[in-house]
Amino acid sequence: MNHLAEYRKMAEAGSQFHGLSVLQHRDSIRKLARQVEAKSLLDWGAGRGDAYSSPHKLHHQLGISRKDVWLYDPSFAKHDRKPTGKYDLVVSSAVAEHVPESAVPTYLRALFSHAKKAVWLSHCSRPAKKFFSDGVTNLHCTVKPHEWWREKMEAACGGLPFVLVETE
Repeated sequence: MNHLAEYRKMAEAGSQFHGLSVLQHRDSIRKLARQVEAKSLLDWGAGRGDAYSSPHKLHHQLGISRKDVWLYDPSFAKHDRKPTGKYDLVVSSAVAEHVPESAVPTYLRALFSHAKKAVWLSHCSRPAKKFFSDGVTNLHCTVKPHEWWREKMEAACGGLPFVLVETE
């Protein structure tokens, strides 16, 4: 199954992946942004990017100018250009569990390769309530316990600080 093609179909339908799940973690992200004095941000898996538009404007809440925010999500044509360079803070919310297990190390290395100061990541350790179009394959294809994710993050971080949060 081509997960990305499936996600793109769902995104094009317009009812999925608005990019608002990150808002439930704004306090945790704001704390890390302040600790590392972040002035730039990469949101890897930003969905449609609604968290950075009115009325939310998450970047303002983090003290980061919108011009210093890069939204990346290959499911959306407007955000499918891979990031270049490094950002003080890399955020990836509600994405990890959608990455096939075999691709997790590559995904995490990519996050850390674009981070100057820190990475913030959330993951879900339970199956989703939704399935791909085959009706069988769960949208959360990598359902692992928090410690599994922590070990993967530690292996990928190269000494950079990170915050790992488990969501429900």
